[in-house]
Amino acid sequence: MKLFGLKILSPFVYAIAAILLQVPVLLLAQMPEQTEQWQREHEQKKEEKRSIEEQRNTIIQKEQGVLQKLQEIESKLSANQKELARYQQEIENHTLEATELQRELGELLSEDKELNKLAIKRIRAIYKLGYNKEDEHFLKILLGAQDMQDLVEKYKYMGVIAEADQEMLKEIQLRQEEIAQKRSELIHQIQSAKAAEKAKQAERTLLLTQEQKRQQLLHKYRTKKGTHNQALKELNAAVAQLEEHLGIVSEAHLREQAETIKSIRPALFGKLPWPVVGVVVPNQTPTDRGLTIQAKKGKSVRCVADGIVATVESILGYGNTVVVLHGNGYTSLYAHLSSTSVKRGDTVQAKQVLGTVGETGSLIGPVLNFQLWQYPKSLNKPPKPLNTRRWLTRKMR
Repeated sequence: MKLFGLKILSPFVYAIAAILLQVPVLLLAQMPEQTEQWQREHEQKKEEKRSIEEQRNTIIQKEQGVLQKLQEIESKLSANQKELARYQQEIENHTLEATELQRELGELLSEDKELNKLAIKRIRAIYKLGYNKEDEHFLKILLGAQDMQDLVEKYKYMGVIAEADQEMLKEIQLRQEEIAQKRSELIHQIQSAKAAEKAKQAERTLLLTQEQKRQQLLHKYRTKKGTHNQALKELNAAVAQLEEHLGIVSEAHLREQAETIKSIRPALFGKLPWPVVGVVVPNQTPTDRGLTIQAKKGKSVRCVADGIVATVESILGYGNTVVVLHGNGYTSLYAHLSSTSVKRGDTVQAKQVLGTVGETGSLIGPVLNFQLWQYPKSLNKPPKPLNTRRWLTRKMR
């Protein structure tokens, strides 16, 4: 009986295959069932994630809370900053092109000047002979020939001179056309740079408006008890949502990739590097996980170990967030980032920059919220938060 290429359908066939291949019958019988079970669990996780996102969107549509307003403002701020950067790049490009055109124009003007000098000399030479017409000048030279051989030589050289004159005139005309074109291009580039600068100023005004709205919202949070309590309630809910999010944060293939790395293990307890150097401050809420490190806005945030990027997105209450899988079930989270420099699925190295310190989703200024989690071996169980501080080196560096 041929086994290779045969579709195995019954326990009887499994038994024969087990005897021939010296593989336990029970293992062979369970393999298709385990695969199907894994696929069902995988699809269930994806469906749970979609359901949570739909519920969150429904809640947001019903009532816009402090955190949601903050996230909307920060989203607009981010868009404004990207537009500012784009206009700034346009200005720089137009300026560089204008500078290059100015250089080329200068060279053309210099060449044109030399050609004009040659043309003037040629005209003066003809004029000094007393003839204003080229054919009369040409005729006098030919009539001055001493013999036929001299006449032929003079005729040949005069033909060369006439051709040279024509070429010189063509060259002058070509240079003048190029100069006119370069001047037109230069004017266009200068106008484009001015237009980009004007758009940049308008975008900066919009950015300042959004920043003022953000500051007003933060002021209400700090000074008005009702707003403060509402924000804290939303933050506590955001913590719970984050845990749900982490429970289904990654696709199975990303976890499988991370398991080949296994950069975090129990032996590294107390030895992981700090993601950023700063001052440890209280978390936004007592229920929040991990460490909150206050640092200068724009400071680089680095990955604590090799891994695979599982998430790069804006999360309510946490702002721009990066989640990295390290294998052995370990996961690190970096929140409130101003900018990110990685994308989902990227392989990252220890101490590689993931983004910069910011205040997206933060009600306490520029900070980094850093968390460590561990997934259990069973996919049915949620991840558990670790004592983040104790996993890091004693000395911040």
